[in-house]
Amino acid sequence: MCLQNETRTNLTKALKEGVTSATGCTEPVAVAFGAANCMAYLENKDIQKIEISVSLGVMKNAMAVIVPGTGKPGLLIAAAAGAVAGDPTAGLNVIAGLIDEDLPKINKLVKSEKVSVKVAPVEDKLYVEVNVTDKKDTVKVCIAGGHTNIFLIKKNDQVIFSKDRPAPASISDSQKFLRNITLKDVWKFSRDEPLENLTFIKEAATLNMALASEGLSNDYGLKLGKSIQRSPLKSTADDLSNKIISYSSAASDARMGGSKLPAMTNSGSGNQGIAATIPVCVTAKYANASEEKLIRALTLSHLTALYIHAFLPVLSAYCAVDSASMGAGVGCIYLLEDNYDMAVSTINNMMGDAVGMVCDGAGCSCAMKVASSVSSMYRSMNLAIQGISIPSNNGLVGNDIDQTIRGLGVFATEGLKETNPVILDIMMSK
Repeated sequence: MCLQNETRTNLTKALKEGVTSATGCTEPVAVAFGAANCMAYLENKDIQKIEISVSLGVMKNAMAVIVPGTGKPGLLIAAAAGAVAGDPTAGLNVIAGLIDEDLPKINKLVKSEKVSVKVAPVEDKLYVEVNVTDKKDTVKVCIAGGHTNIFLIKKNDQVIFSKDRPAPASISDSQKFLRNITLKDVWKFSRDEPLENLTFIKEAATLNMALASEGLSNDYGLKLGKSIQRSPLKSTADDLSNKIISYSSAASDARMGGSKLPAMTNSGSGNQGIAATIPVCVTAKYANASEEKLIRALTLSHLTALYIHAFLPVLSAYCAVDSASMGAGVGCIYLLEDNYDMAVSTINNMMGDAVGMVCDGAGCSCAMKVASSVSSMYRSMNLAIQGISIPSNNGLVGNDIDQTIRGLGVFATEGLKETNPVILDIMMSK
């Protein structure tokens, strides 16, 4: 049965909204974006004070990750970078234009102790409030529900811009749509949609494979991808599994280690975008796939990841590179076998593996989690190709694949609800 035109249109819209480029980890970048927008409404621009309030999840994800171009981690440096060198019109690429000449001013601002940050007493999973004061005025920018979703701009006591603030548990129209489709819909759309409507997804391969190359060529973070490539165990260093792991983790090394190259994100996360992209690109080369098959496989991977993430909180204690890697497994199965039942088995097998991997904030260790997730994907795919699938009487595996995916959403939303505060408390008490 063919998909209705409305369904196809909404799937394309969800893909374009959920797969976008970003320079730097998206939580600190959201703060930089807020600061840059504050500066756009200040005339004096002699900064006297920057005050930042963020939700618990944003604080957790920004403490250890390197802000691109600065070599330093955290929200203080992110806010200063956004205020000094940010482009308020560039979205998640707000600090892509930062140059070395900006660094003395950025570092001076942070060292002046004019920049402060605290956890906001809000229920929102994603909330950012930035107040910048110069010698004449104060501008406040508030963001919620999405990394660049500004709902309030206020200069002194005057409201410059406002719209309804998203409710803490609100979801976008695309997420609402995705919650009402099936994995089979994603499979049919990705295989049957006219190719010209999907070619935009090739940029994911361009950006994220460039990050992999950057990570393999330079010393970022843990150098995990690079360490696998130079492993003394030469007999295994070049097999498909190790190439998937080394390229994916190298891209994360670069992404979290401060590379100024943009990543193509998925569901607002660069690491999720990496996990959904690179295994597919590596497998496409292994299978000598055509450009059309690569485009369709990337569409399958990213849309599957978006479909699964539609049931998850925007930020949570669940490390969603795992669910993004489930998307990659579906894309890779398409390249190798073009078999829907094997794609289903791959997700079910991953659901029985390390699905409880906890997100303990963004940082260099994200490369380890990317490696673990894509490794799980490879093992699960290998079992699926051999006709082996974890049965539904095991754990989170459901009676059908869509029930399995919805169960993951309940686990991440309800089962891990109390985990984030505990993690942040441990991090902030060190």
